Order: sequence, then C-alpha cells, then structure tokens
Amino acid sequence: MGRKRKRKPGFIGRYFGYVLLPVIVYGWASGNMSAAFILIASSLTLLYMLFAAPSWCMATTRDGNGCRRNSSGLLLGCSLREHKWQKMKMAFRASKWGELFGRFWGNTANSAAAVSAMATTLSALVAAVALATR
Repeated sequence: MGRKRKRKPGFIGRYFGYVLLPVIVYGWASGNMSAAFILIASSLTLLYMLFAAPSWCMATTRDGNGCRRNSSGLLLGCSLREHKWQKMKMAFRASKWGELFGRFWGNTANSAAAVSAMATTLSALVAAVALATR
C-alpha cells in the first residue's frame, strides 16, 4: 500500500488570518459585533501572522543576505535547521529588534503580514480596554 498524501488546505485554510481581517474591520465600523468577538478574532489573526502566514524566511545567510525560502509566519524560519529559530531568538533580544523589524519589510508578503499584525495588535488592545471598561 502507498502512503497517504496530506490534503493541502484550501484558500481559506491557507489565508485564514487575511480572511478574518475584513471581518474585524466590519466589526469596528458597524458596531454590530461584540468586543469579545473582536478580541478573539484579532488574537487569532495576530497568532496567524506571527506563526502561520506564508512569507519568506529572510534569516541571515552566510553571505549576509536574507534567505529567500518559504516559511510560516513572521517569527519562524524555513526548513533549514539554522534558520528555524533565528528570528524567534531575535524577538527576545532587545539589541536585535531593529534587525528583526528590518526583516519584516523585506518583501511584499512579509510587509503585508507585518502591517496586519500591527493592526490586529491595536485592535485587540482596544477591544480588551472596551471589555474592561464595561
């Protein structure tokens, strides 16, 4: 018997966080959605952008350039062992934050994920404050 192949996720599965962004914007613009729902949707979108959004690795290679292999999320690297945790380590060292944020703006996919992550962070904070002041 042959091996079973993994089913590839569809469009919504692959771009789940980007699909939630218009829902969050609609929730804030219309006022029809509760702050709890917006907080949960914003948190899920932020986690998606940091750990699952399709992007380039952009870890520093031996040549000093950014790696052009595909990776998952802004904070994780590609399949190369050295790259897997390089950006995650940068997030925990304050002296490397400038280099890390520079890597976020390396190409269009990373830039879109970085802008979305910042927007959903702000959205989650505002929703949390709205819930706390009720």
